[in-house]
Amino acid sequence: MTPALARAQSVPGVPDPGDATPPAGAGEAAPPPEVESGPAGPGPGWVILPGINYAPERGLTVAGALLRYFRLERRIDARPSSLGLRAGISLEGRGEVSFDPSLWLFGDRLNLAGTTGVSYFDYPYYGIGNQTPAADREDYTALRISSRVEVVARVWQALFVGPLYDARYEDVTDVEEGGMIDSGVDGGEGGVLSGIGGIIRWDSRDHSFTPRRGGVVSLSPRLYRQSIGSGRDFGRVVLDASWFFDVTGEHIIAVDGRADFRTGDAPFDHLSLAGGSRLLRGMIEGRYRDNHFLGAQVEYRFPVAWRFGGVAFGGAGRVADRVRDFDLEGWHWAAGGGIRFAVNPAERINLRFDVGATAEGPNAYLAIGEAF
Repeated sequence: MTPALARAQSVPGVPDPGDATPPAGAGEAAPPPEVESGPAGPGPGWVILPGINYAPERGLTVAGALLRYFRLERRIDARPSSLGLRAGISLEGRGEVSFDPSLWLFGDRLNLAGTTGVSYFDYPYYGIGNQTPAADREDYTALRISSRVEVVARVWQALFVGPLYDARYEDVTDVEEGGMIDSGVDGGEGGVLSGIGGIIRWDSRDHSFTPRRGGVVSLSPRLYRQSIGSGRDFGRVVLDASWFFDVTGEHIIAVDGRADFRTGDAPFDHLSLAGGSRLLRGMIEGRYRDNHFLGAQVEYRFPVAWRFGGVAFGGAGRVADRVRDFDLEGWHWAAGGGIRFAVNPAERINLRFDVGATAEGPNAYLAIGEAF
């Protein structure tokens, strides 16, 4: 069996429903028009990875990942499909389980992907706004059941278009007595969210797991409406962009950015968040939250020796109540570095350990797969 693993998310809970970032396996370079059988690509394989994860939002987690990866076409450049199962339990007795399929069909012209999961975790809440004090932190516990399904078709070269549906049930089971959530915030008791939308994605990356050239830009608008089962009416638009530059050999400059905007009556736990294991590493996910978020980062990836590599990264971001509130002030920075170990060099799959810092101090991350 050959070990390989799609990128895994180390943020707490089920992956963000409706995230415009492509699913694992969605990132090979766009195939040529010919789809006749040719030389077979790398064969199928399994990954079984017990171990530990760490993120500041959830602490140390005993985790396991089972991944079956395969190619549905006998072409050397065929995109890898995958079926992933992840589970973890924290030292505090919190846990999650998720199933993440991604299938490439019809000569890599159609991708069926999604995620379904259940999580029970503690989450930090500092209030709403771009300057909330760290001392205001309170934690709440929530049970979440989430599902996202997306179908994208290649319409021209590396351009993919398709619909998306996501749903989430949340039950906020424990809050700080007399705290902000207990005193009343929008969505403080949980509820059901149901949204439909679309994806427009340009994906020219040369590899799914650790790209060295090309990039991906995704625009994903969606609407949550009571008419389709949602407890609240609001809209969301997410623009994600990542680009990779092969400077020389395995020295890579990677640039990443996100714009995440809300309109309408979004609950407090579905507002735009700053921080996390992808963008603004070092900042606790949800350290700042509001209707809108803008952020960007640059990362330098370089080889060290044998299967080891290193990264250095830095970025900035902020949240805002209104789009016109974005100006040159109020931006929060985060920077740091990390070590990579190639679990499977042929498939470019890395174990990563990152340490990022903000003005409030450092945080560490341990996970499988690159941050972006």
